[in-house]
Amino acid sequence: MGMEAVVVERPIDVTRDGGVYVRNLSALWQFDPRLAMAVERVLPGEVPGVEAAREGGWTVRVEKSEVRSEKLEAGSAGGGDEVREPVRHRSEYRPVAPGQKPEARSAGGVYLHSRYRPVAEAEGWASGIACGDKYAVVVCGYGLGYHVKALFERMPEDGILMVAEPNLGLLKAGFERVDVSEMLRSGRVMFFTSLDRGVLVDRLEPRSVLFTAGGGTLFATHPASMQVAGSFHAAFQKMITEFVAFTRTGFVTLMLNNVATCKNIANNLGRYATTPPVDLLHNAYAGMPAVLVAAGPSLAKNMHLLKELVGEGEKSEVSSQKSEGKAGRRAVIIAVQTMLKPLLAAGIEPDFVTSLDYNTVSTRFFENLEESGSTGRVHLVAEAKANWNVLDVFPGTMSVIHNDFAGRLLRDASPPRMGMKAGATVAHLSFYLAEFLGCDPIILTGQDLGFVDGLYYKPGTAIHETWGVELGRFNSLETKEWERIVRSRSILRKIPDVHGHPMYTEEQFFVYLQQFERDFSASRHRVIDATEGGARKQHVEVMRLREAIDRYCSGQWPVVSGQKEKTGHWPLTTDHLPWKTWSCDVGEGLERTIGALEERRASAVDMKATCEATIPLLEQMIEHQGDEAKMNKMFVEVDRLRTHVGSDPQTFEMVCYLNTIGELRRFQADLTVKSAKDSMERQKRQLMRDVDYVKNLGVGAQRLMDILEEALLRLERQLAAVGEGRGWPREVAGAKT
Repeated sequence: MGMEAVVVERPIDVTRDGGVYVRNLSALWQFDPRLAMAVERVLPGEVPGVEAAREGGWTVRVEKSEVRSEKLEAGSAGGGDEVREPVRHRSEYRPVAPGQKPEARSAGGVYLHSRYRPVAEAEGWASGIACGDKYAVVVCGYGLGYHVKALFERMPEDGILMVAEPNLGLLKAGFERVDVSEMLRSGRVMFFTSLDRGVLVDRLEPRSVLFTAGGGTLFATHPASMQVAGSFHAAFQKMITEFVAFTRTGFVTLMLNNVATCKNIANNLGRYATTPPVDLLHNAYAGMPAVLVAAGPSLAKNMHLLKELVGEGEKSEVSSQKSEGKAGRRAVIIAVQTMLKPLLAAGIEPDFVTSLDYNTVSTRFFENLEESGSTGRVHLVAEAKANWNVLDVFPGTMSVIHNDFAGRLLRDASPPRMGMKAGATVAHLSFYLAEFLGCDPIILTGQDLGFVDGLYYKPGTAIHETWGVELGRFNSLETKEWERIVRSRSILRKIPDVHGHPMYTEEQFFVYLQQFERDFSASRHRVIDATEGGARKQHVEVMRLREAIDRYCSGQWPVVSGQKEKTGHWPLTTDHLPWKTWSCDVGEGLERTIGALEERRASAVDMKATCEATIPLLEQMIEHQGDEAKMNKMFVEVDRLRTHVGSDPQTFEMVCYLNTIGELRRFQADLTVKSAKDSMERQKRQLMRDVDYVKNLGVGAQRLMDILEEALLRLERQLAAVGEGRGWPREVAGAKT
């Protein structure tokens, strides 16, 4: 039987300029291919019709529609319980078909541009916005792009422009009529069409420094767009505000802690070089469930359920013959450091515990573990930046995660290691560890990220022991918990909890929530939130812990025991685990580490001397800026010194990391250099910038020298202890105990 071609006729939109559209989409494909594909998929009937303006250009009219009232998902806009989520993308707009007469349209429509002079209107709008010192600008609403293009042309050349527009059909209409290809090719325009905070943070974090540079972040509101999609734009502005807070918190933490972090890394090199690498953990528990135990107050209701995961007869683990045939573990248990002792007291020994805090107080979580019931099963996974007292005190096996700063210090003295993502907190590190182990699903419990029932921590955590000396008749644990919350009064905010009700959290917890949601969005593993309280989280499956255990923790998975794979319960003993049986020549490892640090110290001394020789030259150049002959001679000498510094890029990078404030000052100075009106003024600003920068480099070099000196003294003591057959020196707060 023959087949006849069916031809479907559709009206031709004569207003569409194919050349403009191709140029715009070609430019968009270079920097945002996902959006380009989404725009290409928009059907003709979903593109609002445009009208020719009376004096040139185009305008478009869209109709406002009802926005359904529903709570935002956890943190999607971060607001209180009355925040509304707009209908996504095209559904919030009812497009007007090409050729439809104005009188046939609903009276509720809104023109997004002038019907007479849209280009002049956009220029006038942009000229009224002071953006000369703004390096991060947010525009709410794209329309056909006239106002966005006008504003972009007035921005600093290094600034970024973020455009929030939920209507893909409207974007397509704009790309078909207004040529913004040059703007798109700059790579400095970013479009956001949804309220996915994980995506937003992921895209903006590489440029986070721009949000605090110059005059800060600017919100440029397009009034007509706000009339059409006001709730979406209000929520997006709130997300940006929260991202700026997230960025600021990160900068403050970096500036306050970077020296302490580097000191901890250097002082942990003895452990780093002589403990099993995390490579041995990679996919060790592929396909097995993991339960991540954090210290949130909601854990109190479900602590007893965790006991079911450890298996029968585990207390007799030391006698493997007696354990034969008994049910093994039903899940990998990963605990944050504050929960280690409470779990041990409850008869639950985790498989792993994570640590990364730089503060000495973390040592309290690892003291006297044998008395708390530890049998040595738990394996510590710590970041190199963790306080060195923790790694000194912990009595069991441990692995220290690869760290770039440690790698630059050791270089060839240590074999290369697999990388594992570093955590913002021990809870984040636990999640990354579960992914690294290959666990699936990953079940969260105790991950409140807010204040449940007026509590900051779960009752019985190690921090309560620390507070013990302060307790009395008028100072109870409840008082201490409340004080811990009230200290954050100025940064408290309301967010929806797991049940959709409003709850309080603080800015720091909110930043952690943002990070988690980004991680959950990017993860290939199933993530189950079984906290049964606390903040609502995006990109997770909410479930009761009882249900999660029954459904996923059956205890029947492929298990690798030695070299033989079998299916069944996990063995109760840990003798077969490669990270438990790994060994090395500790003395040789320490000697290699000492040799590497002595070389780094010599490089730091040389860099400081180079900085001290460069500063007078730069100051003379400022003084003799008008003398071309002298300037040329001094340029040659400065270039020689610069080349000398560049011959050791790894030491230079370490010094820069220890000179965070200097790096930020240089970035700010670069912005003032670009604003100079003539070449002589620009050169003077460059020289003044360089003097300040080189002085700060010298400070960074001195810090590196001090850190290496302290680390070398510790390594010498550790090497002496190994040579004399003594245990690893335990040092708390820098003193032998």
